[in-house]
Amino acid sequence: MNRFALSLVVVTGLGASAQGAVVLAHYGFDGGLLSATAGSGTATVVGTGTAFGGTTLGQPGSGSPPGSPSGQSGSNALAIVGAAGGSITIAVSTLNYSNIAFSFAAQRTATGGANTTVEYSLNGSSFTSLGTVIPGASSPGFAGASINPSDYFFSFNVLGAANKSNVFFRLSVPGASSGSGNQRFDNLVVQGDLVPTPGALALAGLGGIFAARRRRG
Repeated sequence: MNRFALSLVVVTGLGASAQGAVVLAHYGFDGGLLSATAGSGTATVVGTGTAFGGTTLGQPGSGSPPGSPSGQSGSNALAIVGAAGGSITIAVSTLNYSNIAFSFAAQRTATGGANTTVEYSLNGSSFTSLGTVIPGASSPGFAGASINPSDYFFSFNVLGAANKSNVFFRLSVPGASSGSGNQRFDNLVVQGDLVPTPGALALAGLGGIFAARRRRG
């Protein structure tokens, strides 16, 4: 292989690695664990957190949404239970990534907290609202066979979270109207697009010059 051909191979590989969203963090809560399934970190819970059955909605690599929700069994979702309400917070680094998106699956019971406030922060103390959602409450909920995914899966673009050392995402739930009322969450996912380094961009430009010379030659 000559030097010119090698340059083209390197640039092609660079383009492939910079395409598409990368999962920076995924919290599936499988087995009731609060540690990240992908990425690093541990979810912080305020209030009473209890393990419930989960869903494949929003599961990385599952093609959801739309998706095929799994049976609602086992301990693979995290619920905020009771009249006191509470919150779930995760932290992730987005350094070298842009186009940050935060998504999750959520379901409430008939007596669970009426909505979910979605926020992010760059310091863990001062939070900015991304909006408020109302998760579906039908039975069997996000594990049903014929649900509308838009009632149970929510996604937010977070423009201010790109290329930061730490970004915090918080889901806050108001108090339930009964002691057993709850909202459950599954597949908290943070994704972003890789930003090429200046050196990689220079390499890509060099490859373009070689390609142009070859076309003229």
